[in-house]
Amino acid sequence: MTAKRAARGGDHASTLATFAHMPAANGFLLSQKLALEAARFWARRMHAYADQMEEFARCASVEDFAGAQQRFVERMRRDYAAETDAFATLLGDAADQQAKASVEASNGGDRTSA
Repeated sequence: MTAKRAARGGDHASTLATFAHMPAANGFLLSQKLALEAARFWARRMHAYADQMEEFARCASVEDFAGAQQRFVERMRRDYAAETDAFATLLGDAADQQAKASVEASNGGDRTSA
């Protein structure tokens, strides 16, 4: 069965390239990138919460606890700042692609004059 598929395969690269220039495809791709980034972020945050609980369990004094909490809050601040940058990059790239697509459309699809 694999041989049959390969024999009648066709040019998948051109199909994907055509699909990538469709606005709906770009929106879908962006939504998937954002979902993946959000999942990675929440995985990091859940790991940080687990680390915090382990660190709290090792605290022997109020000062240890306060230091652990301070480190956790600082890590959370860094994580959220990094996530803001990641989302800004994804959305900025998408805006750049949309602007290029608009220029191409106004030039009748000619990519060389953009």
